[in-house]
Amino acid sequence: MGLLDNLERGIEKAVRGAFSGRGGSLGPVEIATAVRRHMDRESKTVAEGHSLAPNLYKIRLAEEDFAEAKKYGVTLAEELCEEILRHAESQGYTLLGPVKATFVKNTELKRGQLSIESRTDKDAQSSPVAPQPSSPAAGPSAGAPLPATMAQPKVAPRPAPAPAPAPAPERAASLEYEERTYPLRPDSTVIGRSTSADVTVPDTGVSRKHVELFRAGGSWYARDLGSTNGSYVDGEQLTGDHSKVQLADGALISLGNARLRFRLS
Repeated sequence: MGLLDNLERGIEKAVRGAFSGRGGSLGPVEIATAVRRHMDRESKTVAEGHSLAPNLYKIRLAEEDFAEAKKYGVTLAEELCEEILRHAESQGYTLLGPVKATFVKNTELKRGQLSIESRTDKDAQSSPVAPQPSSPAAGPSAGAPLPATMAQPKVAPRPAPAPAPAPAPERAASLEYEERTYPLRPDSTVIGRSTSADVTVPDTGVSRKHVELFRAGGSWYARDLGSTNGSYVDGEQLTGDHSKVQLADGALISLGNARLRFRLS
């Protein structure tokens, strides 16, 4: 059962409500999706084919999103730790120490954006962490961390080899923007302010050719085209080593003040 399923049950309804109904804000599902994607990207293959994933995570949130998250104490952090354990087990990742998730305020981020730092520390303690001053690496704009909890890691056994599944039929992709649906071209679609873009977004914060959505190996990816204000998928910026990201159904793409929803059908 994932984070969204848990949030739809009793005690987590309050946490879900903190992030709903606000355009551009981050909800628990978007945060969990970004953390899972970060785990996949940062996992490393070690001896005998085992994959090692980080067990310590620092999630920086914009001031407004952090303020909402802080109202609910450790509840959201606990759920995120459980989601990290579930994802590690489902992917066969090895965690060398207890899992810890910490939320930190960063005023340089805009609402709906986040950044994630992670590392492996097998000597991490397994007790709750009280708020502390932010580390120098977080910069002067970071606030005190939201209390986070840790959970003991689970090491998933290596699954037995399974027959290769039959190729799934390709699904049509589209974008939802301002109550309209834009079908994507079969190979590549450019989004930008220019009328020559495949999907035109008339927003002053959007570059003429801002971001490209393209298909590779049966999956869809987003790639920033050197835009002025940057591109974000589920709140995480496409930049540097993270210049492209695979898109899941329902992914939120942020360009300037525009919000577009990626869909597979």
